[in-house]
Amino acid sequence: MACGSRTGRDGRLLFEPARVTPLHAWHVRRGAEFEDTGLWRRPWFFPKQGENLHQAVARECQASRRSVGIMDTSARGGIVIQGADARTLLNRTYTHTGLDVGKCCYGQLRKEDGSLIDDDVITCLGDNRFLITPHDDTEGVLQWLELWQRSECPELEVSLTDVTDHWATMTVSGPASRKVLEKVAEDVELSGKTFRPMDWRPATLAGVEAHIFRISFTGELSFDVKVRASYGLYVWEALMEAGDEFSITPCGTEAMQVLMA
Repeated sequence: MACGSRTGRDGRLLFEPARVTPLHAWHVRRGAEFEDTGLWRRPWFFPKQGENLHQAVARECQASRRSVGIMDTSARGGIVIQGADARTLLNRTYTHTGLDVGKCCYGQLRKEDGSLIDDDVITCLGDNRFLITPHDDTEGVLQWLELWQRSECPELEVSLTDVTDHWATMTVSGPASRKVLEKVAEDVELSGKTFRPMDWRPATLAGVEAHIFRISFTGELSFDVKVRASYGLYVWEALMEAGDEFSITPCGTEAMQVLMA
């Protein structure tokens, strides 16, 4: 038997091809430490010279609380549900209320016995078109929905598409997050009166078509930005430049978990 033909998780390159986000190269250049979440290689924290994990995470969290932090959340993934019966499928699988176009909500995906599979963000993109953003397990959520579609309600006119690789997603969070976005956003009003929590809007960011979501996982003012994957690095760098005067700070998954807690 050839050496290395059977290994465990440590044989990553042989048996576990890594998935990386459209912003991965930028994280590498900035010296990020990475962690594995499923097959994804995600930035864990961004240490400065001489910092350990705890010091770096404390600095990243403080930036998000006091000014602005930016996170690469592309690995959260996304599933588009569309068709004449899209709402029916959602009502049969999620605990959520009806959504108007331009609104989001938190929904819990549950099994028949009531046990929780995942807690997700559901966005109404159109009358019969929705985007599901899973909390963690996009593949598992998609498999469960496809199972229900095939075995429990095959009569429904609905399609499911994994669009994770289509988008780059950035979360801009903190008291100065709106000011950063206003410097690069066009044709969208970001004030709290017109852009309320759990709203989403189409917009143009630095000349690129985007979707902006007023969603917070940190407890602070926060916006999720989605752009086509091929424009992800360009928009990320535009946001970093716009946030320079506010000391914008890249944050990893560890800081995100601390802020959520």
